[in-house]
Amino acid sequence: MALVDVIMPQMGESIAEGTISKWMKKVGDKVNKDETLLEISTDKVDSEIPSPSSGVVAELLFPEAETVAVHTVIARINTDVNAQVSAAPAPSRPVESKKETPASAEKRNEAPALPVQNGGGSVDVVMPQMGESIAEGTITKWHKKVGEKIAKDETLLEISTDKVDSEIPSPAAGVITELLFDEQSTVAVNTVIAKIATGSGAVVLPKHTPPAPPVQKIDTPVQHHTAPTVSAEKPTNGRFYSPLVLNIARTEGISMDELESIPGTGSNGRVSKKDILSYVDAKKSGSARVGTVSHPGTPSPKFDRPMRYSTGRSEVVKMDTMRKAIAEHMVRSKHTSPHVGSVSEADLSNIVKFREKHKSAFEKREGLKLTYTPFFLEAVIKAIKDYPLLNASVDGDSIILHKDINIGIAVALDNGLIVPVIKNADQKNLAGLGRAVNDLAIRARTKKLMPDEVTGGTFTVTNPGTFGNLYGFPIINQPQVAILGIGAIKKRPVVIDDAIAIRSMVYISMSYDHRIIDGALGGMFMQKVVYYLENFDVHQSI
Repeated sequence: MALVDVIMPQMGESIAEGTISKWMKKVGDKVNKDETLLEISTDKVDSEIPSPSSGVVAELLFPEAETVAVHTVIARINTDVNAQVSAAPAPSRPVESKKETPASAEKRNEAPALPVQNGGGSVDVVMPQMGESIAEGTITKWHKKVGEKIAKDETLLEISTDKVDSEIPSPAAGVITELLFDEQSTVAVNTVIAKIATGSGAVVLPKHTPPAPPVQKIDTPVQHHTAPTVSAEKPTNGRFYSPLVLNIARTEGISMDELESIPGTGSNGRVSKKDILSYVDAKKSGSARVGTVSHPGTPSPKFDRPMRYSTGRSEVVKMDTMRKAIAEHMVRSKHTSPHVGSVSEADLSNIVKFREKHKSAFEKREGLKLTYTPFFLEAVIKAIKDYPLLNASVDGDSIILHKDINIGIAVALDNGLIVPVIKNADQKNLAGLGRAVNDLAIRARTKKLMPDEVTGGTFTVTNPGTFGNLYGFPIINQPQVAILGIGAIKKRPVVIDDAIAIRSMVYISMSYDHRIIDGALGGMFMQKVVYYLENFDVHQSI
């Protein structure tokens, strides 16, 4: 029997999971290659996922409404030409084994055991990518051993990168079958690092567990102060510390007051493993310096008391998967980038006349309407070539200048917003941009977008003017550094050469990341977009 795994795809750079909205096939059903197998939902896109191969559906490993980590096997297809079609029950939520646990076996001095798939499924745990430029991570600690049970979202391991030290949750409930790397191993992202058996009929057999690394002993002078260590109290200023940093602090007898005074080089001023080890070395040599540290990434305070609602006419509506993820993405963007906004206006009279002249012929030839969006995209692309810093990302204290111009287009849906991307937009002419915008918008609304079509954007354009708004200040689409908004095109009286004239005017607004884009640069870019709109070549063909 030849089985092909169906993997939960990653529908966006920052997306770590997807929710199975609907299975279009049942176990035992035939399916053709590229035929829709299921629908999934994330914050970026609701999409129909095609089958990677033709055959018979052998396993559906997760039920509908289940949220699954990306790169997890969610189904299997039997590609054997002689595969028989047979009825089978729909998938159900994995049930934890009622057999003897490794803990109880340990009490009887028996070795823990390796679960063997016995009609159940297996989930791969992969090294996550903790940032766009991060290519690897170091396993600092395994929280579970082979043969032990684990619940979904329970901490499985700790990893360390140059950006973050983080606890990684288990993508599924089950029993650990394999830990493929020892602690302190540095592993490339998306590499399988562990396996979890999710079947209810697992049997346990002896299995070697990766050895723990030797503990480095550091001769630390006896602490004579009476300040409590990190094990005795929590941070008072809301600053976040990873479990790895806290563990080092406890080992070295560093108090919370000391820890809060250590300057951090990580994201939003966080203290990294490198920072605290450097402090320990400096302290041993007597050259450590401490002082007041500002924390730009300090989160908003959390209130212990639950929110109270009035007893009047109120309704509590739970956010769906897309809305919850959008909310998280927007809050994260605000915490990451100091937003600055600018507004300019442009005279679109020449473009309005050009469109009126050519829209009928364009629609007849292309089979789609000629909107104003391609005209704005063309102006933005030209302006980016003049000011390439607008087509960048920030990685710590490094600026990543993107050579490709990939323009994201915000598309409004009934339940949210998605941003499909026109790749290499600078290589398309006006008609090509029009075709690309129309194609992406239609497929976004019909759930036909592919995963790589919602990733890789370097600049985003949104259009609040569609709904009659004069302008708006959108939130930056991370990890980009700017987003441009297009207002409604309105006829207004304007002064031209000391005379009043009626012109088709539009406001354009832009939010940009003040970490690398100052007001002067943002203003010059905006005026360059205005220049290209107002000096549009009306003699070109389309």
